Amino acid sequence: MINFILIGNDKYWVDVGYGPNGPVFPVRLPDKAEAAVASNIAPSSLRLEYKMPYGCTDSSQRLWCFAIRINDESPWQEMYAFTELEFLTTDYDVMNYHTSTRSSEWFTQKIVCSKMLTDTEGQIEGVVIVQDGLKIRKKGKTVLSNDFKHEGDRLKALEEHFGITFASYERDGIRGLPSEIKTEGNSSSIG
Repeated sequence: MINFILIGNDKYWVDVGYGPNGPVFPVRLPDKAEAAVASNIAPSSLRLEYKMPYGCTDSSQRLWCFAIRINDESPWQEMYAFTELEFLTTDYDVMNYHTSTRSSEWFTQKIVCSKMLTDTEGQIEGVVIVQDGLKIRKKGKTVLSNDFKHEGDRLKALEEHFGITFASYERDGIRGLPSEIKTEGNSSSIG
């Protein structure tokens, strides 16, 4: 889900849920004949342009296409495309039902948490990501990366890096779910 913000005659694209490879600040939609290129988490940058999306077979169709590159020497990677068509609450109900209930969907199999890191001037310089492991990136470089051996490791990282604590019944709530980190022997160690 993305949002549009209108300030005067300018429309801004905002996507707070995509994570560290998404836009980390509002991006003004450029004229449809131009592309907007902006810094993201340095040294990465993003590009937004109105064009035919990759893989589309109808050359008359145009969408806003979002791409990112890790640094100035890296190739652009298209992440997703979107339209300016307004969606209603009922549209989101239907779309979210599938992604939140189907066992083969990525969103039912993974837990992902990310937090931007800022420097002393308040500028974004990196990100902390908790998923099946802990990753910290600063200024385009991975400074820490490890895999969790069991669910207790993930819970400890969520508390240490995000300030999220869990009651015992919440810790037990993940048991048996596809998103649970399992130890050898297919059982968890939540701790």
